[in-house]
Amino acid sequence: MKTLASFATPLIASNFDSVVVTNPGQALALADLRSYAFTYMLRGSVVLIASLSEVVLELGGFAAPWLPWMILMPLMAIVLSVRSRRERKLHPVSTAPVAKTMRLLQKSFIVIMIIAIICAMQFGWVSAHPILLLFNGLAALIAGRVLQFRPLVLGGISSVMLGVAIIFMPAHIQLIVIAAAMLVSYIIPGFLLNAQSRVAA
Repeated sequence: MKTLASFATPLIASNFDSVVVTNPGQALALADLRSYAFTYMLRGSVVLIASLSEVVLELGGFAAPWLPWMILMPLMAIVLSVRSRRERKLHPVSTAPVAKTMRLLQKSFIVIMIIAIICAMQFGWVSAHPILLLFNGLAALIAGRVLQFRPLVLGGISSVMLGVAIIFMPAHIQLIVIAAAMLVSYIIPGFLLNAQSRVAA
């Protein structure tokens, strides 16, 4: 019986075992893949929960429906920072081009959020939400190409398409679409990436 992970294409040279090498500083290791998977699942889950929570609170007449973002985003940053420090102590930092590119793409999430906030301050969140999805989708698409991982590529394409689709939608509908985009572009690919890395271990 096939699992979700069986539909994911292999990483790096079509064989997951090829990422495990004698010198872990010169290639992408399974530990790196698990780290990327955790980051995608956590970020996607936080944005999904925050988006849907804002919709529920806004419909319920809560005075500050944006409050979940103010709580969850800093907590996520703390968790990722602590995990990153711990991983650097346990595993050598890879100097492979793929690993360097992935680190830049992981950091791009912060830049994307800053751009979205600036756009929201100038034009409102209705205009900022599409930008958020478009850039996140592009980042996921590029990461999928770098890792040769089809679920991430498809998730990134889906996010870009949804980013275009929500341009003329009201804010609360945009938030629901953002939650769906996080599911297909971050959470599911992250789950599949984690599953494949464990199978190859």
